[in-house]
Amino acid sequence: MNQRFEREKPRLAAELWSATYILMGLRYQDALIHALLRGVMSLEESVTYQAILRKGEAKGEARGRATEARRMLLVQGQARFGKPSARVVAALEALSDLDQLEELGVRLLQASSWDALLGGNGTARRPRGRKKSS
Repeated sequence: MNQRFEREKPRLAAELWSATYILMGLRYQDALIHALLRGVMSLEESVTYQAILRKGEAKGEARGRATEARRMLLVQGQARFGKPSARVVAALEALSDLDQLEELGVRLLQASSWDALLGGNGTARRPRGRKKSS
């Protein structure tokens, strides 16, 4: 395959190897794919591979930001309201929307308890008011 890619489509070789690698991943185990493609792939040069990496990095960054926002809510909330119950911790852990977590961070400044912060029933709710325009 490498000889054919280089002979017929040298400018697309990295993209063709990326496509090969991705499609093989739908059917074969990682160890077999790496054994078969050892020494012929240069995925790092592929724009497809780079796009996949960027998407994964963005997801990881968003997940990390949400994790840190939840951690800060717990730390600051504990300083203000005392130790949270398991129900409160579970409610916060269930949140992944960064905008909602940031809104809770602002509400933390005025809330008088964990229940007041989370809306009384332990589930976070969005404050009422105008929607943000795009």
